[in-house]
Amino acid sequence: MTVRKRRRISYANRAKQQRMKLYIIVSAICILFLCSLAPLADSGVHEITVIADSGDTMWDICEPYCPEGMDIRLFIDKVMYENDLDNSCLSIGQEIVIPLD
Repeated sequence: MTVRKRRRISYANRAKQQRMKLYIIVSAICILFLCSLAPLADSGVHEITVIADSGDTMWDICEPYCPEGMDIRLFIDKVMYENDLDNSCLSIGQEIVIPLD
């Protein structure tokens, strides 16, 4: 008959393991909290003004600022609405406000 010996973990090692688990849990909670605050950061810039030059089109002006995944035509319509424009014809020196939201 064989006698099994139980492996004993000392109280110091058990306490060390519990502290490590606690540190990991607290760190994970802190990381989740900080990640949830990231979208709340505001750069303070909500629009940009672009001055039309010779040969510029609404497409050329709006394309660099179009949000990813949004159809450029819808973004042009939004810019035209924000600037109270009836058509996409531009004049040299005309100021176009581009919303960045």
